[in-house]
Amino acid sequence: MPTYLFYPHRADGVSLTFIAEAAESDKEALILASEIATAHDCSGVFIWEPATEQRHDRFVGEVRRQDGVGRRRAEQAGASLET
Repeated sequence: MPTYLFYPHRADGVSLTFIAEAAESDKEALILASEIATAHDCSGVFIWEPATEQRHDRFVGEVRRQDGVGRRRAEQAGASLET
């Protein structure tokens, strides 16, 4: 199961911390990022999969909180997930 890095960030895009968690897939990582965004009361969460010997770091997507009521939209290249 891959490990993902989650970076809760402020509205200006600055992240002061990160969380490393395992997830079954990119979609599961996006769902977990939504939960992290709510728990950290941040503007959004960047999701990265760290480098392996075969690959470089990979940007998975971003979950953004919108409208101040916790509505989040997960964006990923070529696909989106709304919760």
